[in-house]
Amino acid sequence: GCMLNGKLYPFGLVERTEDCYRCSCSEGRMACCSLFGTPVAYDNKKCKVIFNKKRCDYDVVQKDDPSKECFVYSRV
Repeated sequence: GCMLNGKLYPFGLVERTEDCYRCSCSEGRMACCSLFGTPVAYDNKKCKVIFNKKRCDYDVVQKDDPSKECFVYSRV
């Protein structure tokens, strides 16, 4: 298998790691890509970014009321 952040994953396709990556594990190599996009354009004076591990994505919410989402203009 392959080790990633102290956890052993089996050979083959790993649909989702604990840290929200999709990986391909083969002998001597592990290639991964993220399952989330990082918000880069939003109102950072009124809003903050929180990682939602359950959904494997970032939530952008109002600083003074985290129950309300903010509009995100772009992600990378």
